[in-house]
Amino acid sequence: MKPCYQNLKSFNTFGIDIHTNNFLTISKVKDLEFVFHNYNKYPNVFIIGGGSNVILSHNVINSLIVKLNFFGISVLYDSDDSVLIEVGSGESWHELVDFCLVNGWYGLENLALIPGTVGGAPVQNIGAYGVEFSKYCYSVVVWDPKNNIFLELYSDECEFSYRNSIFKNKSKNNYFIVSVRFSLEKKWKPVLTYPGLVERINVDNVTPRDVFNVICEIRREKIPDPANIGNVGSFFKNPIVNLDILENLKRDFSNVVFWDIPDNKYKISAGWLISVCGWKGKSIGPVSVHKNQALILVNNSNANSSHVLYLAKSIQNDVFNKTSIYLDIEPSLL
Repeated sequence: MKPCYQNLKSFNTFGIDIHTNNFLTISKVKDLEFVFHNYNKYPNVFIIGGGSNVILSHNVINSLIVKLNFFGISVLYDSDDSVLIEVGSGESWHELVDFCLVNGWYGLENLALIPGTVGGAPVQNIGAYGVEFSKYCYSVVVWDPKNNIFLELYSDECEFSYRNSIFKNKSKNNYFIVSVRFSLEKKWKPVLTYPGLVERINVDNVTPRDVFNVICEIRREKIPDPANIGNVGSFFKNPIVNLDILENLKRDFSNVVFWDIPDNKYKISAGWLISVCGWKGKSIGPVSVHKNQALILVNNSNANSSHVLYLAKSIQNDVFNKTSIYLDIEPSLL
């Protein structure tokens, strides 16, 4: 086993044209031994899954880039009410959601059509339309490359929060995610609280497949297909604020778009903030804010990480100057 040169343009949905000199695909657990014995030979070791939530910088050129191709879905526990399944980190997230519906395992349908792999889901604690990954995550099976040991981290140990986890912050790059274990329901409990969802569904006669299909329709309408134009979906997190900050914002902007969340907090629409500050549809160099969805930055032509981060920083500074709210970036920078 030996790392090789690899152009990474097709391995990241933003379509950044960059290469690494050290690309390694691992599909067998025993092959992780190579990483253990060679971990300290590289300036960085990065895991890449579907590449749907990363921005690749020049750091990847001499780093070891590992693509984990662990596949398979197995049932660990099965009862009349619930099922515990284990899913390889290389499996497609959207295909997993569909597979679960076919088998009568419910909970993930609101997360349909989110790009990327199962291994990427816990890193970001992906969420959409009123549901977050963490709600159905039983545990994450990881490999520690520095100590060559496998660990099972239970959901509370992963410290999930809004678009965050230990895999994204304090333990970033410390673990390889091998598989994820999900606890799913067999008796469906629909989550139809997200604005815009109820309007498209007959709530008196709704099925899990109806929710799946409608969410796919909404996402296709709102989010450009990376196959046609490079993007990583939502580029900024919706900021979470207290009542004082919300009231201050309302004094300047009467049409604030926000949602109540637990613990007397409020989630402000980042897309609304970007739009109200005049950035929707604007470009700097080869990167622009999407004309229909201000949360999304798109690669118009041969953008690199510097182009992307320059536009992102310009938006952050302008939004903060006009609203006193700082927007955090959602994708990871490698």
